[in-house]
Amino acid sequence: MDRLASLIDIRITIQGEPDTAPIIRIFPFHNNTDYVILENSVKTIENKISKKMRININETLNIYLNYIINQLRLNKKSNEIISNLSKLLSPDQVMIGVPESLRKISFKINAEKKQKLNITITEPISTTSCILST
Repeated sequence: MDRLASLIDIRITIQGEPDTAPIIRIFPFHNNTDYVILENSVKTIENKISKKMRININETLNIYLNYIINQLRLNKKSNEIISNLSKLLSPDQVMIGVPESLRKISFKINAEKKQKLNITITEPISTTSCILST
């Protein structure tokens, strides 16, 4: 698969419930191995989803991260990326609490050959249709 021509660092800031502190994760992609590891992780996650298994926060972030990197490879604009990001996962594909924990996600992307890019998405997974079973 075609790789990004440059090194890239992505800093993700996650804001969940209003009374919780943000979570920050940094994903460096400094060689092809970093991309291969992400791609293989996403294949495993997609396999879980195809078997109707729910995924956790970290797996959800990997899905989003992989999508953003692939869209950057295609030179998509940030507004296109944002509009499609929220269509990737539904509440029934993630574990209970994931939609509430991912109310706002900011991706700060620093690429070697490009300017900085900031992508922020609010409620990427709808919380209105989440109902707890009794």
